[in-house]
Amino acid sequence: MKDNTVLTPHFKLREFTESATALKQGIDNRPTPEVVENLQRLCTHTLEPLREKLGLPIIITSGYRTKELNDIIVHASRKSQHMSGQAADFYVAQGPVQGSRVQGSRELLIQAFRLIIEDESIDFDQLILYPNFIHVSYVSKEKNRHQLTRASSNGAYTALSRADALALV
Repeated sequence: MKDNTVLTPHFKLREFTESATALKQGIDNRPTPEVVENLQRLCTHTLEPLREKLGLPIIITSGYRTKELNDIIVHASRKSQHMSGQAADFYVAQGPVQGSRVQGSRELLIQAFRLIIEDESIDFDQLILYPNFIHVSYVSKEKNRHQLTRASSNGAYTALSRADALALV
């Protein structure tokens, strides 16, 4: 699906809906209008402000997932916010995106993770630092929990206090 709908200046709908797994499995991963609104809120309140502050491209690795797509993804939560368009997984590119060779680094992930926590203009519901990407979600200003978590490469999750999250190196 090639949808060039602009969600915010740096994000298009297709970045959140294109899925190699969905394509391979013949799954229609088109979002409903409600899901598009949720993705727009996620971009407006979280991803776009982060992109502006970092000055570097944010590469979406997983965005919206239909229930059917989510059900076949290994280790995906059965209550995943990806299914409502309220979550995205991403990494930060080290420079301008050219072609398909994009590099990111652990240092940039930690920088982005800390910036989301520290910057009052960036709001979020859940923020999980994985070894190679960040999961972030946004529900609404009133309902966001500001939950901080670190995921290890062996699949273990550790809840973090704000101080512990900011101390990550």
